[in-house]
Amino acid sequence: LLSYRTMENRDYDYYEARAATVNLGEITSLAKNAKILRRLRDGDPELSHFYLGRGWENFYVDEGDDLGWLGYFVGKSECLRHLGINYLPGGE
Repeated sequence: LLSYRTMENRDYDYYEARAATVNLGEITSLAKNAKILRRLRDGDPELSHFYLGRGWENFYVDEGDDLGWLGYFVGKSECLRHLGINYLPGGE
C-alpha cells in the first residue's frame, strides 16, 4: 500500500488509465473509504457531500490511504458539491 508519506509522483494519465480497474480495497485503509471511492468513481448522485478526517467523518484518513486516488475521484466527480476537511496527516 502506498501511504501519504511514501506516495510517488503520478500524473493525470496514470489515474485515467487505471481508474476503472484499480482495486479500491488495496488503496485504502478501511472498507468504508473504499466504498466512498467507489461511489465517487461510479458517479453516485446520492454522494453530494462528505467529510474527511479522523473520528466521525465519512472518509477516515490513515496510513494506507492513497490520497492521490481520493483527489482524482473528487476532481472527476460531477455529483460532489461539498468536501469538508477536518484533518490532514501531519497537520498539513
